[in-house]
Amino acid sequence: MLQELYISNFVLIDKVTITLCERLNVFSGATGVGKSMIIGALNFIIGGRATADLVRSGKEEATVIGKFSITDGSLLMQIKKISDNNTIEEELLLQRSIDTNGRSRCRLNDFPITVSMLKEIGEILINIHGQHEHETLLHGINQLYILDDFGGISPLREQFADIYQQFTEKTILRDTLKSNQLERGQKRDLYAFQIDEIDKAQLKASEAEELEKEKTLLSNAEKIYSTISSCYSQLYEASDAILERLKSVRRELQSIAKLDDTLQKIFDDSTQSAYLMEDMAFSLGKYRDGFNYDPQRLEIIEERLNTIRKLSSKYGSTIKEILSYRDEASEKLKLLSEEGAVAGNLDEEIHKLTNDLKQKGGELTRKRLSTAEQLTPLINKELHDLGIPHGRFSVQLTSSFLHNHYDPQVSDAKRHGFDQVDFLISPNPGEDLKPLKKIASGGEISRVMLALKHQLAKADKTPVLVFDEIDANIGGRMGEVIGEKLSSIARSHQVICITHLPQIASYADEQWKVHKVVKNGKTYSTIENLSGKSRLEEIAEMIRGSEKTDITRKQAQEMLRDAKRKVKN
Repeated sequence: MLQELYISNFVLIDKVTITLCERLNVFSGATGVGKSMIIGALNFIIGGRATADLVRSGKEEATVIGKFSITDGSLLMQIKKISDNNTIEEELLLQRSIDTNGRSRCRLNDFPITVSMLKEIGEILINIHGQHEHETLLHGINQLYILDDFGGISPLREQFADIYQQFTEKTILRDTLKSNQLERGQKRDLYAFQIDEIDKAQLKASEAEELEKEKTLLSNAEKIYSTISSCYSQLYEASDAILERLKSVRRELQSIAKLDDTLQKIFDDSTQSAYLMEDMAFSLGKYRDGFNYDPQRLEIIEERLNTIRKLSSKYGSTIKEILSYRDEASEKLKLLSEEGAVAGNLDEEIHKLTNDLKQKGGELTRKRLSTAEQLTPLINKELHDLGIPHGRFSVQLTSSFLHNHYDPQVSDAKRHGFDQVDFLISPNPGEDLKPLKKIASGGEISRVMLALKHQLAKADKTPVLVFDEIDANIGGRMGEVIGEKLSSIARSHQVICITHLPQIASYADEQWKVHKVVKNGKTYSTIENLSGKSRLEEIAEMIRGSEKTDITRKQAQEMLRDAKRKVKN
């Protein structure tokens, strides 16, 4: 339960601490005094949307803290799992602040948590039923969810939704693969041809550069041979060969070298030059003798280079790029081949998922039919209690399972199953049952909603239920019945209720009055706990307004006394 609610600098509230009881807590007050801020603060503390305008004018930050006592072990385990905090015990503090820049901070027992964590935890702890919520009752899908909640079928529906999602995703993938089968085959043939063409070429990484060098040599073979031969002859073979003349120069230098160190160095250099010349002549001779010009080899090189150029024009400007393209094509060919196998495997998976959908869908339909049979008489009794004595309520379940003798087309499935649910009502004698959205007035819809909530509360595991002006569109004559229903719900849940009706307020175990006051030119909303005379005065004011009389006070006293007696019974 929510033990305390601390609100600071929140809209018109300066600072207030509200200590709540474990049963029915009612907030009353004139229209416009700020009762909605209580709901706003509760919505804020459970992760609702928050903006900077929640911060009270002139303040830097708004803060709301909720002190909860959790005795349900399964709820506590869920909170520990969401927050990833195993140190949490039965008492926990939820805190959220927002500053004037819109920055929000959330904490659980002084440990920082994210807004999404706060929202998940909040959904476990508090369920807020808004004053306009009855409008959602008109939508068929919400009626189906209400039926599932009452029957405890929601987990089964979620299992069906998981299977349905897998079925849908795999069906789309399978159909995509099959629709692209021709294109995939063409791509496979193309990649196989390209890989074969590149593989047949047996390319080597630096081959093109080496071939170009060899081509240059062979293209200039005659020039190279004649030049080498001439140089060799001048160095070694000619009658006036350079080496012979150099020998003559060395002999003459040798005769005078010892006369001067400088001459000795020149002689030594000439000796070194002679050795170099001899090496050069030897190398030229060896190169000339080994030089082999083969015109056919030039043709082979040119043909090979043409092959490389042809591949380059298709697959990349260099051999490295061509080989890289070949690897990519090989990977794509592998994936295309795998896709063909995947398409076959998907058929098997989809067949299994189809059977699973039908099995879970059939179980959903049977349980919904059974739940509808249980819910119908309970809601009929609730409607009689709520002032529709001849009202009849029924749940109409339309299912392709029933229509097709439990062998439906999977194409008829939706995320929630094969069923469509419509709440039917006949508010007056002699009228046929018709969909709620077609014939019910606002007051009738509100009463049906309250009837459903009274029954659903028995199955709802959320410890705190909040009703924001559940008395909308309902007259004072029904207030007493509604108050009794809320009191009944409060036997298994902590209930917080915002109301204008004294009949409902009289059933409260704790009552607060919201005031609006102006001090020093600033507006404040204050919250006062009522008991004894102050509560009697508030009930009387709710009956008559500010012009209270002894008669209205007696009426208020009687309301409180009757409510107390009925709650005891």
